[in-house]
Amino acid sequence: MRTLFTLLICITASVLIDHPMHAATLNLSIETIYQDGEKSIEQRTETYEAMEDFFADYKDWQIIDMNQEMITLRTTEDTVSPLVKWSGYFNNN
Repeated sequence: MRTLFTLLICITASVLIDHPMHAATLNLSIETIYQDGEKSIEQRTETYEAMEDFFADYKDWQIIDMNQEMITLRTTEDTVSPLVKWSGYFNNN
């Protein structure tokens, strides 16, 4: 985990050094794991004026993978997946 964090700092620094007057644009792969075991994956491109904003937005997310092209983040939801809900499952909790 510490290695991934260090890599993110290096990527961030290289983006800011190469383009000091521009916002950082990050390609994100967002994984959501639901209570029923289903996983959804969403690809996003987000732009941040400061990396502190990125860290604030995803402070509770786990960094799974990171490279020059993509950052993969994961979170878990304490609910069933949208597919199961769509299929008619109802939970009174």
